[in-house]
Amino acid sequence: ESIPRSRRCYFGIFFPEDVGVRPAHMFFDREKPAAKILEGAAAYAGMKLDKGRLMGSPEKLNVFTLEGDVLRLDLELEAHLGGALHPSSILILEKGNRLSDERIAAVKAMAVESASTSGCSIM
Repeated sequence: ESIPRSRRCYFGIFFPEDVGVRPAHMFFDREKPAAKILEGAAAYAGMKLDKGRLMGSPEKLNVFTLEGDVLRLDLELEAHLGGALHPSSILILEKGNRLSDERIAAVKAMAVESASTSGCSIM
């Protein structure tokens, strides 16, 4: 199903380090729940989820902002825009409930480098 341009919201997505998937630019429907970011990005990376957890892992997979905040997945994406998120924000998928300062710094450094080389996927 195609998302009308007026409802598209683009993000740079970084995946868990142990997955081995390069960052990607993806867009999502701003009128859908933010959980669609987790579902779409996980599917893109070939990760299988079971109730928010990676198959075979006890840890929940979360979506973090570049500031290290966990994105609430129960709200529509629109509710986050202008606050926790802005169009073109960088989002990080990672296991657990918090990101280390080292991981945030590494993603910030990689974001500059990957912005010019990543493609865009439809979700």
